[in-house]
Amino acid sequence: MKIPSNDEILAILDQLDASVADDLESYWLEFKPWRDPKEDMRVAAETAACFANADGGVIVFGVADRIRGRVNAIHGASRYDMSIWRSSIFASTRPNLDVEVGELPVDEGSGKLLVVRVQRGLNPPYGTAEGMYKVRVSKNCMPLDPQAWARIQVSTGAVDWSGQAAEGVGREDIDPVEIARARNILKRVSPESELLKLDDGGFLAALGAIRSGRVTHTGLLLFAQESKLAEKCPQHQVHYVYETSDTEVARNDSYRSGLLDVLERLEQTFTGPANPEQELSLGLFKLRIPAFPVDVVREAVLNAVTHRDYSDPNEVLVRHTKRELVVTSPGGFLANISPGNILRAEPISRNRCLAEAFQKLRLVERAGVGRRRIFTAMLSYGKRLPVYETDGLRVTLRLFDGGYDERTATLVAQWKKAGREVDLDGLLVLAFLRENAFLDSVSAAKLLQVERDQARSILDHLAQPQVGILERRGRTKAVTYHLTKAVARDLLGKAAYTKTRGLDPIRYAEMVKAFVADHGSISPRECRELLGLGESQSSRVQVSQMLARWSTEDGFLRREGQSPKVKYYPRT
Repeated sequence: MKIPSNDEILAILDQLDASVADDLESYWLEFKPWRDPKEDMRVAAETAACFANADGGVIVFGVADRIRGRVNAIHGASRYDMSIWRSSIFASTRPNLDVEVGELPVDEGSGKLLVVRVQRGLNPPYGTAEGMYKVRVSKNCMPLDPQAWARIQVSTGAVDWSGQAAEGVGREDIDPVEIARARNILKRVSPESELLKLDDGGFLAALGAIRSGRVTHTGLLLFAQESKLAEKCPQHQVHYVYETSDTEVARNDSYRSGLLDVLERLEQTFTGPANPEQELSLGLFKLRIPAFPVDVVREAVLNAVTHRDYSDPNEVLVRHTKRELVVTSPGGFLANISPGNILRAEPISRNRCLAEAFQKLRLVERAGVGRRRIFTAMLSYGKRLPVYETDGLRVTLRLFDGGYDERTATLVAQWKKAGREVDLDGLLVLAFLRENAFLDSVSAAKLLQVERDQARSILDHLAQPQVGILERRGRTKAVTYHLTKAVARDLLGKAAYTKTRGLDPIRYAEMVKAFVADHGSISPRECRELLGLGESQSSRVQVSQMLARWSTEDGFLRREGQSPKVKYYPRT
Protein backbone atom coordinates (compact mmCIF):
# COMPACT_ATOMS: atom_id res chain seq x y z
CA MET A 1 0.00 0.00 0.00
CA LYS A 2 0.98 3.65 -0.41
CA ILE A 3 -0.32 7.20 -0.30
CA PRO A 4 -3.24 7.21 -2.77
CA SER A 5 -3.05 9.26 -5.96
CA ASN A 6 -5.85 11.62 -7.05
CA ASP A 7 -7.23 8.96 -9.39
CA GLU A 8 -7.26 6.44 -6.55
CA ILE A 9 -9.04 8.96 -4.30
CA LEU A 10 -11.72 9.48 -6.97
CA ALA A 11 -12.19 5.71 -7.18
CA ILE A 12 -12.60 5.56 -3.40
CA LEU A 13 -15.18 8.37 -3.51
CA ASP A 14 -17.23 6.24 -5.93
CA GLN A 15 -17.90 3.92 -2.97
CA LEU A 16 -19.72 6.63 -0.97
CA ASP A 17 -23.16 5.46 -2.11
CA ALA A 18 -22.55 2.21 -0.22
CA SER A 19 -20.30 3.45 2.60
CA VAL A 20 -19.60 6.52 4.70
CA ALA A 21 -16.27 8.26 4.25
CA ASP A 22 -15.10 7.24 7.72
CA ASP A 23 -15.20 3.58 6.61
CA LEU A 24 -13.11 4.40 3.54
CA GLU A 25 -10.28 6.07 5.45
CA SER A 26 -6.98 4.25 5.86
CA TYR A 27 -3.51 4.52 7.32
CA TRP A 28 -2.68 6.88 4.41
CA LEU A 29 -6.01 8.65 3.86
CA GLU A 30 -8.14 11.03 5.97
CA PHE A 31 -11.39 12.76 4.91
CA LYS A 32 -12.38 16.05 6.55
CA PRO A 33 -15.51 18.19 6.17
CA TRP A 34 -15.10 21.82 5.08
CA ARG A 35 -16.23 24.20 7.80
CA ASP A 36 -14.12 27.31 8.26
CA PRO A 37 -10.77 27.97 6.48
CA LYS A 38 -9.02 29.17 9.64
CA GLU A 39 -10.17 26.21 11.76
CA ASP A 40 -9.55 23.78 8.90
CA MET A 41 -5.95 25.01 8.55
CA ARG A 42 -5.42 24.21 12.23
CA VAL A 43 -6.82 20.71 11.66
CA ALA A 44 -4.63 20.33 8.57
CA ALA A 45 -1.44 21.19 10.51
CA GLU A 46 -2.33 18.74 13.29
CA THR A 47 -3.14 15.92 10.84
CA ALA A 48 -0.09 16.67 8.70
CA ALA A 49 2.18 16.26 11.75
CA CYS A 50 0.38 13.01 12.55
CA PHE A 51 1.04 11.64 9.04
CA ALA A 52 4.66 12.88 9.03
CA ASN A 53 5.33 10.92 12.23
CA ALA A 54 4.26 7.75 10.38
CA ASP A 55 4.65 6.99 6.66
CA GLY A 56 2.95 10.04 5.20
CA GLY A 57 -0.59 10.42 3.92
CA VAL A 58 -3.18 12.64 2.26
CA ILE A 59 -5.93 14.79 3.82
CA VAL A 60 -9.00 15.49 1.67
CA PHE A 61 -11.16 18.47 2.72
CA GLY A 62 -14.73 18.80 1.54
CA VAL A 63 -16.16 15.37 2.42
CA ALA A 64 -18.44 14.70 5.39
CA ASP A 65 -17.13 11.56 7.03
CA ARG A 66 -20.38 10.14 8.43
CA ILE A 67 -22.96 10.82 5.70
CA ARG A 68 -23.88 8.05 3.26
CA GLY A 69 -24.44 8.89 -0.38
CA ARG A 70 -21.95 10.61 -2.66
CA VAL A 71 -24.12 13.63 -3.47
CA ASN A 72 -24.80 14.41 0.18
CA ALA A 73 -21.35 13.54 1.53
CA ILE A 74 -19.29 15.61 -0.94
CA HIS A 75 -19.87 19.31 -0.36
CA GLY A 76 -16.47 20.52 -1.55
CA ALA A 77 -14.19 23.35 -0.40
CA SER A 78 -14.21 27.06 -1.21
CA ARG A 79 -12.77 30.45 -0.24
CA TYR A 80 -9.17 29.36 0.25
CA ASP A 81 -5.74 30.29 -1.05
CA MET A 82 -3.50 27.24 -1.61
CA SER A 83 -0.27 29.18 -1.11
CA ILE A 84 -1.54 30.54 2.22
CA TRP A 85 -2.54 27.03 3.29
CA ARG A 86 0.91 25.69 2.47
CA SER A 87 2.73 28.48 4.32
CA SER A 88 0.35 28.25 7.27
CA ILE A 89 0.94 24.51 7.71
CA PHE A 90 4.69 25.14 7.44
CA ALA A 91 4.54 27.81 10.16
CA SER A 92 2.20 25.81 12.39
CA THR A 93 4.31 22.65 12.66
CA ARG A 94 7.49 21.85 14.58
CA PRO A 95 9.80 21.02 12.88
CA ASN A 96 8.31 22.88 9.94
CA LEU A 97 6.57 20.69 7.36
CA ASP A 98 6.58 21.55 3.66
CA VAL A 99 3.43 19.89 2.29
CA GLU A 100 1.81 19.79 -1.14
CA VAL A 101 -1.57 21.54 -1.43
CA GLY A 102 -3.74 20.98 -4.49
CA GLU A 103 -7.28 20.69 -5.82
CA LEU A 104 -9.28 17.67 -6.93
CA PRO A 105 -12.22 18.39 -9.29
CA VAL A 106 -15.54 16.68 -8.49
CA ASP A 107 -19.10 17.05 -9.81
CA GLU A 108 -20.71 17.63 -6.42
CA GLY A 109 -20.82 20.63 -4.05
CA SER A 110 -18.44 23.47 -4.90
CA GLY A 111 -16.90 21.34 -7.66
CA LYS A 112 -13.53 20.80 -6.02
CA LEU A 113 -11.89 19.27 -2.98
CA LEU A 114 -8.79 20.58 -1.23
CA VAL A 115 -6.05 17.96 -1.00
CA VAL A 116 -3.05 18.15 1.36
CA ARG A 117 -0.28 15.61 0.69
CA VAL A 118 2.24 14.85 3.41
CA GLN A 119 5.40 12.81 2.99
CA ARG A 120 7.02 10.77 5.73
CA GLY A 121 9.01 13.21 7.88
CA LEU A 122 12.79 13.20 7.78
CA ASN A 123 13.20 14.47 11.37
CA PRO A 124 10.34 13.21 13.54
CA PRO A 125 8.68 13.59 15.90
CA TYR A 126 6.51 16.39 14.45
CA GLY A 127 3.95 18.40 16.36
CA THR A 128 1.99 21.62 16.18
CA ALA A 129 3.28 24.99 17.36
CA GLU A 130 0.96 24.57 20.36
CA GLY A 131 2.82 21.40 21.36
CA MET A 132 0.37 18.71 20.22
CA TYR A 133 2.06 15.51 19.04
CA LYS A 134 0.17 12.67 17.36
CA VAL A 135 1.05 9.66 15.22
CA ARG A 136 -0.97 7.65 12.70
CA VAL A 137 -2.11 4.29 14.11
CA SER A 138 -4.33 2.27 11.78
CA LYS A 139 -6.69 4.98 10.46
CA ASN A 140 -6.60 7.25 13.50
CA CYS A 141 -4.28 9.95 14.81
CA MET A 142 -3.34 8.96 18.35
CA PRO A 143 -1.52 11.02 21.01
CA LEU A 144 2.21 10.45 21.04
CA ASP A 145 3.19 9.77 24.65
CA PRO A 146 6.69 10.65 25.93
CA GLN A 147 7.84 7.02 25.83
CA ALA A 148 6.64 6.58 22.26
CA TRP A 149 8.24 9.90 21.38
CA ALA A 150 11.57 8.69 22.75
CA ARG A 151 11.26 5.43 20.79
CA ILE A 152 10.56 7.31 17.57
CA GLN A 153 13.59 9.54 18.14
CA VAL A 154 15.77 6.45 18.55
CA SER A 155 14.21 4.46 15.71
CA THR A 156 14.57 7.32 13.23
CA GLY A 157 18.07 8.29 14.27
CA ALA A 158 16.94 11.74 15.48
CA VAL A 159 18.68 10.78 18.73
CA ASP A 160 21.85 8.70 18.63
CA TRP A 161 20.99 5.97 21.13
CA SER A 162 24.39 4.36 20.69
CA GLY A 163 26.12 7.53 21.89
CA GLN A 164 23.96 7.97 25.00
CA ALA A 165 25.11 6.87 28.45
CA ALA A 166 24.05 3.32 29.37
CA GLU A 167 22.27 3.62 32.71
CA GLY A 168 23.61 1.33 35.41
CA VAL A 169 26.79 0.43 33.51
CA GLY A 170 30.18 1.41 34.90
CA ARG A 171 33.81 1.05 33.95
CA GLU A 172 33.97 -2.08 36.14
CA ASP A 173 31.49 -3.79 33.79
CA ILE A 174 33.88 -3.55 30.83
CA ASP A 175 35.48 -6.89 29.94
CA PRO A 176 39.26 -6.64 29.38
CA VAL A 177 39.03 -9.62 27.02
CA GLU A 178 36.82 -7.58 24.69
CA ILE A 179 39.23 -4.64 24.79
CA ALA A 180 42.05 -7.02 23.82
CA ARG A 181 39.86 -8.42 21.02
CA ALA A 182 39.30 -4.93 19.64
CA ARG A 183 43.03 -4.15 19.79
CA ASN A 184 43.85 -7.39 17.95
CA ILE A 185 41.31 -6.63 15.23
CA LEU A 186 42.80 -3.17 14.69
CA LYS A 187 46.38 -4.47 14.84
CA ARG A 188 45.70 -6.96 12.02
CA VAL A 189 44.37 -4.36 9.59
CA SER A 190 46.19 -1.20 10.74
CA PRO A 191 49.24 -1.99 12.90
CA GLU A 192 50.39 1.65 12.76
CA SER A 193 47.10 3.04 14.11
CA GLU A 194 47.53 5.77 16.72
CA LEU A 195 44.69 4.21 18.71
CA LEU A 196 46.92 1.25 19.59
CA LYS A 197 49.30 3.58 21.42
CA LEU A 198 46.59 4.67 23.89
CA ASP A 199 45.97 3.12 27.27
CA ASP A 200 42.67 1.28 27.75
CA GLY A 201 40.87 4.37 29.02
CA GLY A 202 42.00 6.48 26.09
CA PHE A 203 41.26 3.63 23.67
CA LEU A 204 37.67 3.35 24.92
CA ALA A 205 37.18 7.10 24.84
CA ALA A 206 38.54 7.36 21.29
CA LEU A 207 36.01 4.74 20.16
CA GLY A 208 33.10 6.54 21.82
CA ALA A 209 32.67 3.67 24.30
CA ILE A 210 33.13 6.17 27.12
CA ARG A 211 31.97 9.79 27.03
CA SER A 212 32.35 12.25 29.89
CA GLY A 213 33.45 9.37 32.09
CA ARG A 214 30.32 7.29 31.43
CA VAL A 215 29.95 4.07 29.45
CA THR A 216 27.81 4.60 26.34
CA HIS A 217 25.54 2.08 24.66
CA THR A 218 28.35 1.62 22.13
CA GLY A 219 30.65 0.65 25.00
CA LEU A 220 27.96 -1.67 26.32
CA LEU A 221 27.49 -3.43 22.96
CA LEU A 222 31.19 -3.77 22.19
CA PHE A 223 32.95 -4.26 25.52
CA ALA A 224 30.56 -5.10 28.38
CA GLN A 225 30.53 -8.45 30.16
CA GLU A 226 27.89 -10.73 28.69
CA SER A 227 25.79 -10.83 31.87
CA LYS A 228 25.66 -7.02 32.04
CA LEU A 229 24.84 -6.79 28.33
CA ALA A 230 21.95 -9.24 28.75
CA GLU A 231 20.67 -7.25 31.74
CA LYS A 232 20.91 -3.75 30.29
CA CYS A 233 20.28 -4.45 26.61
CA PRO A 234 18.06 -7.56 26.40
CA GLN A 235 17.04 -6.66 22.83
CA HIS A 236 20.61 -7.32 21.69
CA GLN A 237 20.70 -10.79 20.19
CA VAL A 238 22.01 -12.23 16.93
CA HIS A 239 20.28 -15.48 16.07
CA TYR A 240 22.02 -17.81 13.59
CA VAL A 241 20.05 -20.68 12.02
CA TYR A 242 21.60 -23.17 9.58
CA GLU A 243 19.02 -25.23 7.69
CA THR A 244 20.43 -28.19 5.77
CA SER A 245 17.02 -28.91 4.25
CA ASP A 246 13.44 -27.72 4.46
CA THR A 247 12.91 -29.90 7.54
CA GLU A 248 16.35 -30.15 9.17
CA VAL A 249 18.13 -27.54 11.28
CA ALA A 250 21.82 -28.27 11.83
CA ARG A 251 22.51 -25.23 14.02
CA ASN A 252 20.32 -22.89 16.03
CA ASP A 253 22.59 -20.50 17.93
CA SER A 254 21.71 -17.33 19.82
CA TYR A 255 24.59 -14.95 20.46
CA ARG A 256 24.23 -12.38 23.25
CA SER A 257 27.90 -11.55 23.80
CA GLY A 258 29.63 -8.37 22.63
CA LEU A 259 29.33 -7.49 18.97
CA LEU A 260 33.01 -8.10 18.21
CA ASP A 261 32.76 -11.60 19.65
CA VAL A 262 29.57 -12.28 17.70
CA LEU A 263 31.22 -11.11 14.49
CA GLU A 264 34.22 -13.43 15.01
CA ARG A 265 31.96 -16.40 15.75
CA LEU A 266 30.00 -15.89 12.54
CA GLU A 267 33.18 -15.42 10.51
CA GLN A 268 34.47 -18.72 11.87
CA THR A 269 31.22 -20.37 10.81
CA PHE A 270 31.61 -19.14 7.24
CA THR A 271 35.22 -20.30 6.98
CA GLY A 272 34.14 -23.88 7.74
CA PRO A 273 32.32 -26.72 5.95
CA ALA A 274 28.97 -24.93 6.20
CA ASN A 275 30.24 -22.54 3.52
CA PRO A 276 31.72 -24.79 0.77
CA GLU A 277 33.92 -23.46 -2.03
CA GLN A 278 34.12 -24.28 -5.71
CA GLU A 279 37.39 -24.05 -7.60
CA LEU A 280 37.74 -22.45 -11.00
CA SER A 281 40.93 -23.02 -13.00
CA LEU A 282 42.36 -20.04 -14.86
CA GLY A 283 45.53 -21.48 -16.35
CA LEU A 284 48.02 -21.76 -13.51
CA PHE A 285 45.77 -19.64 -11.34
CA LYS A 286 43.02 -21.16 -9.16
CA LEU A 287 40.02 -19.03 -8.22
CA ARG A 288 38.14 -20.19 -5.13
CA ILE A 289 34.48 -19.22 -5.13
CA PRO A 290 32.71 -19.65 -1.77
CA ALA A 291 28.99 -20.12 -1.50
CA PHE A 292 28.90 -16.88 0.49
CA PRO A 293 32.10 -14.78 0.61
CA VAL A 294 33.22 -14.15 4.20
CA ASP A 295 33.75 -10.43 3.58
CA VAL A 296 30.18 -10.19 2.28
CA VAL A 297 28.83 -11.98 5.37
CA ARG A 298 30.85 -9.60 7.56
CA GLU A 299 29.45 -6.54 5.80
CA ALA A 300 25.89 -7.87 5.98
CA VAL A 301 26.09 -8.58 9.72
CA LEU A 302 27.86 -5.29 10.47
CA ASN A 303 25.15 -3.39 8.59
CA ALA A 304 22.45 -5.28 10.47
CA VAL A 305 23.80 -4.63 13.98
CA THR A 306 24.90 -1.06 13.22
CA HIS A 307 21.69 0.19 11.62
CA ARG A 308 19.14 -1.83 13.56
CA ASP A 309 16.59 -0.10 15.79
CA TYR A 310 17.63 -0.80 19.38
CA SER A 311 14.27 0.44 20.66
CA ASP A 312 12.75 -2.60 18.92
CA PRO A 313 12.73 -5.76 21.11
CA ASN A 314 13.30 -8.11 18.16
CA GLU A 315 16.60 -9.78 17.24
CA VAL A 316 18.90 -9.78 14.25
CA LEU A 317 18.26 -13.04 12.40
CA VAL A 318 20.82 -14.74 10.14
CA ARG A 319 19.11 -17.62 8.29
CA HIS A 320 21.52 -19.79 6.32
CA THR A 321 20.54 -22.44 3.76
CA LYS A 322 22.45 -24.09 0.94
CA ARG A 323 20.89 -21.70 -1.55
CA GLU A 324 20.34 -18.49 0.39
CA LEU A 325 21.64 -16.34 3.23
CA VAL A 326 19.01 -14.02 4.70
CA VAL A 327 19.95 -11.31 7.21
CA THR A 328 17.01 -9.53 8.86
CA SER A 329 17.43 -6.46 11.05
CA PRO A 330 14.79 -4.77 13.26
CA GLY A 331 13.74 -1.31 12.09
CA GLY A 332 12.87 -0.06 8.63
CA PHE A 333 14.99 2.11 6.37
CA LEU A 334 15.67 5.64 7.54
CA ALA A 335 14.31 8.75 5.81
CA ASN A 336 13.99 8.31 2.03
CA ILE A 337 16.22 5.25 1.70
CA SER A 338 14.47 2.33 -0.02
CA PRO A 339 15.38 -0.88 -1.86
CA GLY A 340 15.10 1.14 -5.07
CA ASN A 341 17.87 3.59 -4.15
CA ILE A 342 19.91 1.67 -1.57
CA LEU A 343 23.06 1.72 -3.75
CA ARG A 344 23.01 5.49 -4.28
CA ALA A 345 21.28 7.04 -1.27
CA GLU A 346 23.37 9.20 1.00
CA PRO A 347 24.18 7.14 4.10
CA ILE A 348 22.19 7.94 7.24
CA SER A 349 23.17 6.17 10.43
CA ARG A 350 20.64 5.28 13.10
CA ASN A 351 23.50 4.63 15.56
CA ARG A 352 26.25 7.07 14.63
CA CYS A 353 28.55 6.43 17.59
CA LEU A 354 28.53 2.67 16.97
CA ALA A 355 29.09 3.16 13.23
CA GLU A 356 32.05 5.44 13.93
CA ALA A 357 33.55 2.90 16.35
CA PHE A 358 33.44 0.22 13.64
CA GLN A 359 35.10 2.66 11.21
CA LYS A 360 37.88 3.45 13.71
CA LEU A 361 38.46 -0.27 14.22
CA ARG A 362 38.73 -0.51 10.42
CA LEU A 363 35.96 -3.09 10.27
CA VAL A 364 34.13 -0.85 7.84
CA GLU A 365 35.21 2.01 5.63
CA ARG A 366 33.21 5.17 5.18
CA ALA A 367 29.44 4.92 5.55
CA GLY A 368 27.52 3.54 2.58
CA VAL A 369 30.47 1.69 1.01
CA GLY A 370 29.52 -1.65 2.57
CA ARG A 371 26.27 -1.98 0.63
CA ARG A 372 28.07 -1.50 -2.69
CA ARG A 373 30.84 -3.89 -1.61
CA ILE A 374 28.25 -6.61 -0.98
CA PHE A 375 26.88 -6.25 -4.51
CA THR A 376 30.32 -5.98 -6.10
CA ALA A 377 31.66 -9.14 -4.47
CA MET A 378 28.61 -11.26 -5.33
CA LEU A 379 28.42 -10.07 -8.95
CA SER A 380 32.18 -10.51 -9.46
CA TYR A 381 31.70 -14.21 -8.82
CA GLY A 382 28.80 -14.38 -11.28
CA LYS A 383 26.20 -14.88 -8.55
CA ARG A 384 22.67 -13.54 -8.50
CA LEU A 385 21.99 -9.91 -7.65
CA PRO A 386 21.47 -9.42 -3.88
CA VAL A 387 18.01 -8.18 -2.87
CA TYR A 388 17.02 -5.72 -0.16
CA GLU A 389 13.44 -5.85 1.13
CA THR A 390 11.51 -4.01 3.83
CA ASP A 391 8.02 -4.00 5.30
CA GLY A 392 8.66 -0.78 7.22
CA LEU A 393 9.35 -2.67 10.45
CA ARG A 394 12.49 -4.55 9.42
CA VAL A 395 15.07 -4.67 6.65
CA THR A 396 16.03 -7.95 4.98
CA LEU A 397 19.04 -8.64 2.78
CA ARG A 398 18.92 -11.78 0.63
CA LEU A 399 22.14 -13.24 -0.74
CA PHE A 400 21.88 -16.10 -3.21
CA ASP A 401 24.21 -19.01 -3.92
CA GLY A 402 22.83 -21.74 -6.16
CA GLY A 403 26.12 -21.89 -8.01
CA TYR A 404 27.67 -19.15 -10.12
CA ASP A 405 28.16 -18.11 -13.72
CA GLU A 406 31.58 -19.50 -14.67
CA ARG A 407 32.02 -17.21 -17.69
CA THR A 408 31.39 -14.07 -15.61
CA ALA A 409 33.69 -15.19 -12.80
CA THR A 410 36.42 -16.04 -15.34
CA LEU A 411 36.08 -12.77 -17.24
CA VAL A 412 36.16 -10.57 -14.13
CA ALA A 413 39.06 -12.53 -12.62
CA GLN A 414 41.06 -12.19 -15.85
CA TRP A 415 40.39 -8.44 -15.92
CA LYS A 416 41.55 -8.08 -12.33
CA LYS A 417 44.67 -10.13 -13.01
CA ALA A 418 45.48 -7.81 -15.90
CA GLY A 419 45.03 -4.79 -13.63
CA ARG A 420 41.71 -3.81 -15.19
CA GLU A 421 39.13 -3.15 -12.50
CA VAL A 422 35.41 -3.21 -13.26
CA ASP A 423 33.23 -1.17 -10.92
CA LEU A 424 29.75 -1.96 -9.63
CA ASP A 425 28.04 -0.18 -12.54
CA GLY A 426 29.90 -2.37 -15.00
CA LEU A 427 29.10 -5.52 -13.04
CA LEU A 428 25.40 -4.63 -12.89
CA VAL A 429 25.35 -4.08 -16.65
CA LEU A 430 27.17 -7.36 -17.32
CA ALA A 431 24.70 -9.25 -15.10
CA PHE A 432 21.75 -7.69 -16.94
CA LEU A 433 23.13 -8.38 -20.43
CA ARG A 434 23.84 -11.97 -19.47
CA GLU A 435 20.05 -12.40 -19.48
CA ASN A 436 18.93 -9.74 -21.97
CA ALA A 437 19.87 -8.89 -25.54
CA PHE A 438 20.21 -5.13 -24.99
CA LEU A 439 19.94 -2.36 -22.42
CA ASP A 440 18.40 1.07 -22.91
CA SER A 441 18.62 4.13 -20.67
CA VAL A 442 15.19 3.59 -19.10
CA SER A 443 16.02 0.07 -17.96
CA ALA A 444 19.53 1.18 -16.97
CA ALA A 445 18.15 3.95 -14.75
CA LYS A 446 16.22 1.39 -12.71
CA LEU A 447 19.09 -1.10 -12.70
CA LEU A 448 21.73 1.44 -11.65
CA GLN A 449 19.36 3.41 -9.39
CA VAL A 450 20.06 6.76 -11.04
CA GLU A 451 18.21 9.29 -13.20
CA ARG A 452 17.91 8.51 -16.89
CA ASP A 453 20.45 11.12 -18.03
CA GLN A 454 23.01 9.79 -15.57
CA ALA A 455 22.28 6.23 -16.67
CA ARG A 456 22.93 7.23 -20.28
CA SER A 457 26.25 8.83 -19.24
CA ILE A 458 27.30 5.64 -17.45
CA LEU A 459 26.40 3.52 -20.46
CA ASP A 460 28.26 5.88 -22.79
CA HIS A 461 31.32 5.58 -20.54
CA LEU A 462 31.14 1.77 -20.69
CA ALA A 463 30.94 2.11 -24.49
CA GLN A 464 34.20 4.09 -24.69
CA PRO A 465 36.95 2.20 -26.60
CA GLN A 466 39.26 2.23 -23.59
CA VAL A 467 36.57 0.54 -21.48
CA GLY A 468 35.32 -1.78 -24.21
CA ILE A 469 32.32 -3.35 -22.49
CA LEU A 470 29.45 -1.96 -24.55
CA GLU A 471 28.75 -0.80 -28.06
CA ARG A 472 26.10 1.77 -28.82
CA ARG A 473 23.50 1.30 -31.55
CA GLY A 474 21.23 4.05 -32.80
CA ARG A 475 21.54 7.84 -32.94
CA THR A 476 18.45 9.04 -31.08
CA LYS A 477 17.15 8.94 -27.52
CA ALA A 478 16.03 5.40 -28.38
CA VAL A 479 19.66 4.26 -28.53
CA THR A 480 20.36 0.77 -27.18
CA TYR A 481 23.54 -0.71 -25.74
CA HIS A 482 24.91 -4.18 -26.46
CA LEU A 483 27.96 -6.15 -25.41
CA THR A 484 31.02 -5.65 -27.59
CA LYS A 485 32.14 -8.58 -29.71
CA ALA A 486 34.98 -9.55 -27.36
CA VAL A 487 32.91 -9.34 -24.17
CA ALA A 488 29.90 -11.11 -25.74
CA ARG A 489 32.20 -13.95 -26.85
CA ASP A 490 33.73 -14.33 -23.38
CA LEU A 491 30.49 -13.87 -21.47
CA LEU A 492 27.98 -15.69 -23.69
CA GLY A 493 29.92 -17.75 -26.24
CA LYS A 494 31.18 -17.38 -29.80
CA ALA A 495 27.75 -17.14 -31.43
CA ALA A 496 26.36 -14.52 -29.07
CA TYR A 497 27.66 -11.43 -30.85
CA THR A 498 26.50 -12.66 -34.23
CA LYS A 499 23.02 -13.22 -32.82
CA THR A 500 22.84 -9.75 -31.30
CA ARG A 501 24.02 -8.19 -34.55
CA GLY A 502 21.28 -10.03 -36.41
CA LEU A 503 21.18 -10.84 -40.11
CA ASP A 504 23.18 -9.08 -42.79
CA PRO A 505 21.15 -5.92 -43.60
CA ILE A 506 21.74 -6.60 -47.31
CA ARG A 507 19.36 -9.56 -47.01
CA TYR A 508 16.60 -7.59 -45.23
CA ALA A 509 14.80 -6.46 -48.38
CA GLU A 510 15.04 -9.93 -49.90
CA MET A 511 13.50 -11.55 -46.81
CA VAL A 512 10.67 -8.99 -46.57
CA LYS A 513 9.83 -9.50 -50.28
CA ALA A 514 9.63 -13.25 -49.72
CA PHE A 515 7.43 -12.82 -46.63
CA VAL A 516 4.99 -10.49 -48.43
CA ALA A 517 4.83 -12.86 -51.37
CA ASP A 518 3.90 -15.72 -49.03
CA HIS A 519 1.53 -13.87 -46.69
CA GLY A 520 0.20 -10.94 -48.72
CA SER A 521 1.28 -8.21 -46.25
CA ILE A 522 3.61 -7.41 -43.38
CA SER A 523 3.26 -5.28 -40.25
CA PRO A 524 6.12 -3.50 -38.46
CA ARG A 525 5.95 -6.05 -35.64
CA GLU A 526 6.09 -8.95 -38.10
CA CYS A 527 9.04 -7.29 -39.81
CA ARG A 528 10.98 -6.95 -36.56
CA GLU A 529 10.27 -10.57 -35.75
CA LEU A 530 11.24 -11.74 -39.24
CA LEU A 531 14.57 -9.90 -39.14
CA GLY A 532 15.34 -10.88 -35.55
CA LEU A 533 15.74 -7.28 -34.42
CA GLY A 534 13.85 -7.58 -31.13
CA GLU A 535 11.48 -5.06 -29.57
CA SER A 536 13.84 -2.29 -28.47
CA GLN A 537 12.91 1.28 -29.33
CA SER A 538 15.91 1.56 -31.62
CA SER A 539 14.82 -1.52 -33.59
CA ARG A 540 11.30 -0.05 -33.90
CA VAL A 541 12.77 3.14 -35.35
CA GLN A 542 15.07 1.15 -37.65
CA VAL A 543 12.23 -0.99 -39.04
CA SER A 544 9.93 2.03 -39.48
CA GLN A 545 12.63 3.79 -41.50
CA MET A 546 13.25 0.72 -43.68
CA LEU A 547 9.54 0.17 -44.37
CA ALA A 548 9.12 3.86 -45.21
CA ARG A 549 12.04 3.65 -47.65
CA TRP A 550 10.68 0.50 -49.29
CA SER A 551 7.19 2.05 -49.67
CA THR A 552 8.26 5.08 -51.73
CA GLU A 553 7.35 5.31 -55.41
CA ASP A 554 10.54 3.45 -56.31
CA GLY A 555 10.05 0.83 -53.62
CA PHE A 556 8.45 -2.60 -53.64
CA LEU A 557 5.86 -2.00 -50.87
CA ARG A 558 2.62 -0.06 -50.56
CA ARG A 559 1.50 1.30 -47.17
CA GLU A 560 -2.11 1.15 -45.98
CA GLY A 561 -3.65 2.27 -42.71
CA GLN A 562 -2.39 4.33 -39.80
CA SER A 563 -0.35 3.36 -36.74
CA PRO A 564 -0.82 1.13 -34.85
CA LYS A 565 -2.74 -0.79 -37.55
CA VAL A 566 -0.52 0.06 -40.49
CA LYS A 567 0.35 -2.73 -42.93
CA TYR A 568 2.51 -2.97 -46.02
CA TYR A 569 1.41 -4.75 -49.20
CA PRO A 570 3.29 -5.60 -52.42
CA ARG A 571 3.32 -2.73 -54.92
CA THR A 572 1.71 -3.83 -58.19
